[in-house]
Amino acid sequence: MAVAYIVLSHRNPDQVLRLVQALAEGPSSRVLVRHDQRRFRLSAADVEAAGGEPIEDRLEVGWGDWSYLRLVLACLREAAVRHDPDWSLILSGQDYPLRPLADMEAELAASRADGRLGAVREVERSRPRADDEFFLRCRYRHYARPRAVPHLPHALRPLAYVRDPPPLVGIRRAAAPPLPLHVSADWVTLRRPALASALAAAGQRRLMRYFRRVAVPSEAFFASVLLNDPALRIERDHRRFARFAGPGAPHPDTLTTADLDHMLDSGADFARKFDTEVDADVLDALDEHRRRQAGR
Repeated sequence: MAVAYIVLSHRNPDQVLRLVQALAEGPSSRVLVRHDQRRFRLSAADVEAAGGEPIEDRLEVGWGDWSYLRLVLACLREAAVRHDPDWSLILSGQDYPLRPLADMEAELAASRADGRLGAVREVERSRPRADDEFFLRCRYRHYARPRAVPHLPHALRPLAYVRDPPPLVGIRRAAAPPLPLHVSADWVTLRRPALASALAAAGQRRLMRYFRRVAVPSEAFFASVLLNDPALRIERDHRRFARFAGPGAPHPDTLTTADLDHMLDSGADFARKFDTEVDADVLDALDEHRRRQAGR
């Protein structure tokens, strides 16, 4: 069996390399790293020395926009070409494993599912819900927001609105979407059939034209495509632990040693997000926990 762990990172190269080393512990692991080099450099030689494989491209990526979905799909496609993996996982450079990789991979090998998604939200198609964040994201066409455009009055939301981040102007779509829409986290776990389904959908021009104008399209694309494929069996638990400050928070809280019990009691495979500049001891503790669990 081959399991492709695809790490998408943009900062803290030393922490990324530590994650690569942890992932490389897996007996079936193939660790691919796509690092955004614009602010913090991470050399291909260092990635390879840690047990990973660099993915190099010329894509310029912005959080929450169409370019990020293109990047994720490009990395999945590269993993398929290089390794034809049984399973592919998208990870952040700020993720870290909570359990021994051998145990996780054994469970993947025995699983009857074709993929795992996080909590899923269905986007209503028939009735306008202009106060619903996910309705706004998916049922409006979004364009880059000029700096001169102010926030629009709330009364205009059934027709148009302004969001930030990312800085966009959304205009209500008249036409129905090409398929029933769902939203979930874009940190997906895909068996080969689910990966094939996602990559095939990425080749459908009409579908991709729709998602090009969705806000944060990566969080809608995978859930919508996979849950509308009747041949797939998708679990709605992606085995990732994260803690958010509250509903609507755009990013998870940074985890520390104070969160260890919550993480380990969660039963999750990975947690996010960590920052060694805030607390490096928590990663030491997780390494020690994995060694004890593995009997080493």
